[in-house]
Amino acid sequence: MNWKSLRRLNLGGNNLSGNIPPSMALLSNLTSLHLHENNLSGDISSSSLQYCRSLSILNVRQNSFSGNIPKWMPQSTRIVQLRSNKFIGNIPSQICQMPLLIVLDLAYNRISGHIPKCLNNITAFVDMHYSTSWIFYTFFDGGAFFIYRDNLILLVKGQLLNFQSILKLIRMVDLSSNNLTGTMSPQLFSLSQLHFLNLSHNRLTGTIPKEIGNMTQLESLDLSKNELTGEIPESMSSLSFLSNLNLSFNNLRGQIPSGTQLQRFSELSYIGNADLCGPPLPKNCSNHGDDTKTLGENDDDGDESDFLSCLYMGLGVGFAVGFWGVCGAIFFSRKCRHAYFRFLYDLRDRFYVLLLTNLNSFH
Repeated sequence: MNWKSLRRLNLGGNNLSGNIPPSMALLSNLTSLHLHENNLSGDISSSSLQYCRSLSILNVRQNSFSGNIPKWMPQSTRIVQLRSNKFIGNIPSQICQMPLLIVLDLAYNRISGHIPKCLNNITAFVDMHYSTSWIFYTFFDGGAFFIYRDNLILLVKGQLLNFQSILKLIRMVDLSSNNLTGTMSPQLFSLSQLHFLNLSHNRLTGTIPKEIGNMTQLESLDLSKNELTGEIPESMSSLSFLSNLNLSFNNLRGQIPSGTQLQRFSELSYIGNADLCGPPLPKNCSNHGDDTKTLGENDDDGDESDFLSCLYMGLGVGFAVGFWGVCGAIFFSRKCRHAYFRFLYDLRDRFYVLLLTNLNSFH
């Protein structure tokens, strides 16, 4: 409480327990706070941190904090990493009032409600030239001048990576493994500068909006294990930087857009969608036309199939009637039977004469 000039505090990776002490409210210049990987608890939404109005980085991942997501975070906040705690309630709309925010990591909590539609108000997510400067700390030690830059460990593409020099360039939203419901709004997919988006392991419904094609910088997209329906939009084929994709275990249907980079992902990116077909899945869309066609097309196919069935049946019946009609006339009418055998004898004689004529021509 006496270190009023303290700007960065890192107590991560220890065995600390208990609540955040009230004395931290006096650290008016605190800019970066790392309390990750401890056993700290309490309601952070009402903690003394709300008086740290200069706070820009809040990293409390992997603790036992509970209560609601704090609403007091200042507008200058750049990183909010609250993953792997016991937070409940909704995502507050106040988060949308942080124009400098570049990392929003709320994964592995008990958050419910809908994803805020106002995330596109976060300027750093939509403007590539915004929030590219970074926080650094300068100090002297033994007559030498040092510059220290903050760092952060993020889970991206299934890997834990330590970002430091390029951290200021990262744009990330991870809301996975919560109890979020509702649909994904088109506004969510207008975050054109986002690199990593993870909404997996929730209970999201509805379709994937076609506006997803606006996320031109997206490198990783994980929407797995939700309750999404509809087809994969064609606009996803324009995501040229996409190197990690997971749409598995939803209720998606139809053909995976063909002739695009979406075929280069393994079938693990799409499994668990019973009505999805086309490469890289082994299910062939041509054998499951009902999955990829509209109701009107299905009706036309049904009419064509009924027509062909009737045609084949008519030909079969006509052949049978004709065959047995000729046989009946031969076996039950003496006149027809004599005419039939005379025709066969005459045909035999003609063939015999033709054969002898051809043989004599060789001599």
